[in-house]
Amino acid sequence: MVFRDYIDSLPNVRLETINKIAEVTCSSKVTVYRWLSGDIEPPMIKKKTIAEYLGMSVEELFPTTKN
Repeated sequence: MVFRDYIDSLPNVRLETINKIAEVTCSSKVTVYRWLSGDIEPPMIKKKTIAEYLGMSVEELFPTTKN
């Protein structure tokens, strides 16, 4: 499940999770929302931090697409 889909699947704790992701990645909530919307992609170190916090793999949350 990709990052946005995972966060969207958390209706009761979505805002808490976004706030915590902002905290653990030392990023603003605006930045986290931009990651979720696809405007920007988080750097690899932050992808790893997010994946670790959520207990998922980087590859699962942030799959790479090859054309």
